[in-house]
Amino acid sequence: MPEVTVVIPLFNKGPYILRALSSILDQGVPDIEVIVVDDSSLDDGPDSVAAFPDLRVRLIRQPHGGVSSARNTGIRFAASPFIAFLDADDEWQPGHLETLLRLHKTFPDAGICATSYWFILPDGNRRMPAFSGFPGSPWEGVLPDYFRAAALGKPPVFSSAAGASKEVLLEAGLFAEGVHLGEDLDLWGRIALEYPVAFSHSGPACYRKDADNRLCMRIPRERELPFVATARARLSEGAVPEYLVPSLRAYCCKLIYLSCRHLLRTGRTEDAALLLHSSGFEHEENGHIRRIHTVIAGKGRGE
Repeated sequence: MPEVTVVIPLFNKGPYILRALSSILDQGVPDIEVIVVDDSSLDDGPDSVAAFPDLRVRLIRQPHGGVSSARNTGIRFAASPFIAFLDADDEWQPGHLETLLRLHKTFPDAGICATSYWFILPDGNRRMPAFSGFPGSPWEGVLPDYFRAAALGKPPVFSSAAGASKEVLLEAGLFAEGVHLGEDLDLWGRIALEYPVAFSHSGPACYRKDADNRLCMRIPRERELPFVATARARLSEGAVPEYLVPSLRAYCCKLIYLSCRHLLRTGRTEDAALLLHSSGFEHEENGHIRRIHTVIAGKGRGE
């Protein structure tokens, strides 16, 4: 049984997949399984994987079902009890996988293990995410409050920098299929409602903003992000620990703000107002919600 399985969803990422594979196999963790799930790509990416000269790399082909379906297929086929994720157009810095495995062993009760990540811009420059709500580098440990950190700064868990046990992923219900934006935040949030989250600033992943055809750049952010509905249901059921309620509500307000901001920037004031009203958070005493109300009111006055 391999120590870790790495799952890569692949769809039309031929120019980048070999770079991703090389960054995995250069990690210095020999007991590894790599599952690349081809989601019916139209380019030569799957052929490049099939010809890759390392027997630890396995290609699975499936009918087109989206990134969540591809990740879920990889999870189901994984031979290891611990699974790490990497998107085909991202890569890992040296030490990333060792860091995830160290977190998994040091904090066995953690539902998610995650490292920091870098944004690689089109000009090749590197930008660090603005984290908040937990100690800075070189700290590693269990996040004091995942939702507070996510509400105050960049998400502490990014899919290409995260790992979790297969058991926890299956228990949480896997990635939501048929959802085209925010499906990863939804899964990480569902797990964080039930388990601690371990984090390290060491061994970052690289999010390549220079990659063509990034899914998040092509999908309009017109709808409520799925975790808002997840959290709303849990809150209405009284299924959220009391100490997490304030930070969870603050995080939902941030997600609603991001969706409404996109609608307002594209002139869709009525849609933004409807999204805010239907969210169940429109009367929240929160800076993000107040900003949305202010902008909507200004648009109504023709400002």
